[in-house]
Amino acid sequence: MSAAVLSESSLSYHDSHDAPLKKSVDECSEPNSTDDASTAAPETPMVSRSASIVESTASVPPTIDNTIILHNVSHSGPSADPKLAGLIKQTRELSELVFDEDCLTEITKKTRWKLTLLATSDYATLCGFAVSRITNGALSLAKIAVPVEFRGLGFGKLIMEDAIKNAKKQNDVYEVCLSSLSTAVTFYQQRLGFKAMTGVKVKTDFEVVEGQVFMVKKLRPRPKGK
Repeated sequence: MSAAVLSESSLSYHDSHDAPLKKSVDECSEPNSTDDASTAAPETPMVSRSASIVESTASVPPTIDNTIILHNVSHSGPSADPKLAGLIKQTRELSELVFDEDCLTEITKKTRWKLTLLATSDYATLCGFAVSRITNGALSLAKIAVPVEFRGLGFGKLIMEDAIKNAKKQNDVYEVCLSSLSTAVTFYQQRLGFKAMTGVKVKTDFEVVEGQVFMVKKLRPRPKGK
């Protein structure tokens, strides 16, 4: 699965507008941090093409107060909830617009990628989504996106904060990892406490796209040997 994270102003929670991340990070360990790899701060993380918009059923932009976060959403098969069919359709459309691919095809029991949706409380409108999984003590965020018309409303930050909060509840998760467009680095550093990394020892499904910045947020020290 390709990794792409945008900024809040550019999409869901990453300020990346022009080029989505193409690879996903599965592990991170013992990286050396550097805080000076920042660029213009994005309002909301998420990358998408500037001209791409997913039609929303909302006549008035939703607010954080009337949204709900849905975890471990099944998008197909007998476990899929029929009432979420509209949200799944919107998720596929947004993924195609932002990442030029339907990232839901990679979410299976075998791959262990998990889908999180942020939607209005009536399940009518998608406000953002994230794709993540835990590998070797690290929560890897491969995709995060927010519809262009909802960027800057705090939805990207809300998705990220929820992912970090849930990771902290698991004692065997030591860091949160993602690849960021350079334009979203400041957002992750200043608003979410991530650090840009150099000289990292990481294992990825694919090589991280050139020009993107590998970032890590430490949750707790790793025990020796972990």
